Amino acid sequence: MSETTTSLIAPYSDGGPVAGAINGVTALLQAQFLPTRFRYKTVQPRMSVERWRELANVAPMVGIALASWNPSRESYGLFRGDVMLAVFLLVKQQKPEDLQAGTKTMPGVSLMMNAAVQALHGQRLAGLGTVMVRGSSNQEAAGWIDDRTAIVTLSVAVTNVGYDQASLAAALDDFNEISGTWQFGTASTPDDNPIGDTEA
Repeated sequence: MSETTTSLIAPYSDGGPVAGAINGVTALLQAQFLPTRFRYKTVQPRMSVERWRELANVAPMVGIALASWNPSRESYGLFRGDVMLAVFLLVKQQKPEDLQAGTKTMPGVSLMMNAAVQALHGQRLAGLGTVMVRGSSNQEAAGWIDDRTAIVTLSVAVTNVGYDQASLAAALDDFNEISGTWQFGTASTPDDNPIGDTEA
């Protein structure tokens, strides 16, 4: 199995191995789901119906969300475990009966599910771990999206991702140098921006 080596694999100061796992999976998907044809969005594992309806307007779409990072075993000084990601493949058709097989202008959920599994499962991300697709479903959004939209959900693991104490310590200085005005609670004036809000 070939390894994916890409500059998208982030060093610790740019998000560490978790960001590396996200970016590595994104790179694998983009090789199959070309960014010129599919919109890529960073999403949350659980989003409101309104947000999903908003995203449906840019179908076909690939959404990637960080779900969890849990240790695979107890250890001291070395944390290793599977980084779990949720991958969402969103497609919309004019006719509900076209959602499964697709049309000449828009893919169907069957092909998108198969293509994503083939693009990810068993791939090795250099320096991180192996990508494993733990499950895929077309049922997650049933009941709250319209019948012309489908969302395939893949549960994706990048296995045995870890860091050591020396690498983490080297990154802490960068983490602690994050600058900006952080607001906790209700802003005292209209000019105060909440954490992470850099737009005017």
